[in-house]
Amino acid sequence: MESSAIQAFILGAGLGTRLRPLTDIRPKPLIPVFQDPLVVHTMRRFKELGIRNFIVNTHHLPHVWDELFPDGLWEDCTLRFRHEPVLLDTGGGLKNIADLLDEDSPLIIHNGDIVSNLPLDTLVRGHILSGASATLGLRSTGTTRNVGFDPASGRITDMRHALGVHPGTHQFTGIYCVRPADILPLIPPGEIVSIVPALLELIKRGQVNGVVMDDGDWMDLGTPESYIAAHRSPVTALPASSCIRLAPSADIAGAELDADCVVGPGAIVGPGSRLNSCIVWPGAVVPENTRADSTVFLPSRS
Repeated sequence: MESSAIQAFILGAGLGTRLRPLTDIRPKPLIPVFQDPLVVHTMRRFKELGIRNFIVNTHHLPHVWDELFPDGLWEDCTLRFRHEPVLLDTGGGLKNIADLLDEDSPLIIHNGDIVSNLPLDTLVRGHILSGASATLGLRSTGTTRNVGFDPASGRITDMRHALGVHPGTHQFTGIYCVRPADILPLIPPGEIVSIVPALLELIKRGQVNGVVMDDGDWMDLGTPESYIAAHRSPVTALPASSCIRLAPSADIAGAELDADCVVGPGAIVGPGSRLNSCIVWPGAVVPENTRADSTVFLPSRS
């Protein structure tokens, strides 16, 4: 199948409560990771697959999306936003974009808080060749291995032990492909609902496959601690070209920063400051003579 026929949906509507106070300023997919919003790293991966059109659902701080993508464009790609005044969860969010989808073309769905260099082409190819209604990207390691997977058949047998079949062997990456025509009828319209019940119904029918993606690195930036850790050397989940630590417009004259620090455009680190493993957001000001370790400095909201 031509890559132009593959659709992409980025889940951008979550509140990001575990990432506060970072998400008091920006929605989770827009927090800066090195010098780009997190979502740009995801879109860059999709663009490598030949995808040029992205759908993003929004809820929390939607005006920030408009500020960063005022024309609905990124490079030569188009973003279509679907705002959710009431947060609909993953299933409701998918149902809410049904009118934007070609129901017979593959749709790759990507959580908004993931950074990875996993082989997405392998996931998409596996989904298309199998003819499955849904294909989940899996890891055989991780802290939440609650997906049952049968390597012999390639089938998913259970999720969260909800079917009582298998307590789980693999971790779900939050990246998956679906055939909209098969899954959309299983999601009730206008309801706040997770995607999991629809997936469980398809699992019972033997229509959900898994692709194990242990090659590459994967990080869930769900907490301030994991966010800071994602910037520490060596960074393996992003290409070196995406890991620019000091923005050219940043002012760090007279300050001392270790190799793990990241300073965004327009930020100022006052003279005499010593920062270790710190992230200074665009426009933030670090007072002179500051001493800090593993700290995120945010811009003033006044």
